[in-house]
Amino acid sequence: MKSRFHGAATLSVLAVSALTLSACTSTGGGEEAAGEGELNLISPGTLTVCSDIPYAPFEYVEDGETVGFDIDLVNRIAEDLGVESNVITTPFEAIETGSALDTDQCDLAASGMTINEERESVMDFSDPYLEDNLALLVAPDSGIGSVADIEGQRVGAQQATTGEDYARENGADVVQYETSSLMIQGLNTDDVKAVLGNISVTGPAIADNPELELVEEIETGEQLGLAVKTGNTALLERVNESLATMEEDGTLDQLKAEWLGTADSEGADSSASPEPAAS
Repeated sequence: MKSRFHGAATLSVLAVSALTLSACTSTGGGEEAAGEGELNLISPGTLTVCSDIPYAPFEYVEDGETVGFDIDLVNRIAEDLGVESNVITTPFEAIETGSALDTDQCDLAASGMTINEERESVMDFSDPYLEDNLALLVAPDSGIGSVADIEGQRVGAQQATTGEDYARENGADVVQYETSSLMIQGLNTDDVKAVLGNISVTGPAIADNPELELVEEIETGEQLGLAVKTGNTALLERVNESLATMEEDGTLDQLKAEWLGTADSEGADSSASPEPAAS
């Protein structure tokens, strides 16, 4: 169901620093046992999560069920909190501007989101759980061999992403797409000559579209994190505690192998990947 990335594609789960927090022990999901009163969740007994769906392999729908790396991650966090999880589809712009959190649409944002200064000014991020470079993907006979060749060229990127920012910084004539699946479609239909996006998305696109070529991986040092409303320290601490536990018990490595299929991950499923989607 998931495929390995090939060539220079590299993704690594970051070690999450253990937090010295006082742990709450769940005795069956009750409000007091799970610390729910302390967390002040917007829907009692439920961790509500905003996510831009589809965005394979982080979040997408398969056989009527929402699945993916981030989905497994937040389900584990909800379990650690002693509550249920409810993932709601939210436009990425509303997530990355912080408006979805500020208007209490959700408690937590999980959408393959890169931590940067602009976003940190409107939301509070968890410890990073993944690092993810950008990659330049081109159509056959595009004449583009590297980022140095994209100046003045029509280059696709998902709107409000670091891929879009990087393309503009390098002089491309940027074509915005609402989702990454539409971005890849634009490349396949010759609407654009290349696309810039995270390698976690462009990797599966190559698996499904072998005529496309990944010509350059850009070392950006991007780190992905979960986010909460600014000042929601109680929830942020519990999320970081859960991430630290998953780092220690190997869960993050297992998710990396299952959903991202990096070449150095043992036991990764190498069968066909799901159709890449958006973020």
